[in-house]
Amino acid sequence: MLKYILLFAVLLSGFTTQEPQGIKINVVTGHKKITYTAENITDEPLDLFFKVDSEGFRRRADRPVIVKIPARSKKNLVTLIPLKDADTTHTYIAIVTKPENNIAIRKTDTLDREIRRVDPDSIGGR
Repeated sequence: MLKYILLFAVLLSGFTTQEPQGIKINVVTGHKKITYTAENITDEPLDLFFKVDSEGFRRRADRPVIVKIPARSKKNLVTLIPLKDADTTHTYIAIVTKPENNIAIRKTDTLDREIRRVDPDSIGGR
């Protein structure tokens, strides 16, 4: 009986991968560049938050991307260009949300800005 429970647990964990639900992330390696693409495999549009954690690439690689992917379509997300003579590593984080739960700021939302002015003489003598 214990073998069956263990087999069931292993099979169940095999089906729960890190791939976001409804989105297929592809990594395309080209000459001197790596491109991440996202493909929506559902029949409804999805919002995607995508961030690459990388080392050895240009600075733009670590910026997060928030993009709406229409139904049954594919979009380029990030292109990584490695620095000369650098060891490179890259991993990604992808979070999928449905359009009704999107994270965009609406025009009706209010944003407050607080500005503090500091007198340089009050900081102390250096």
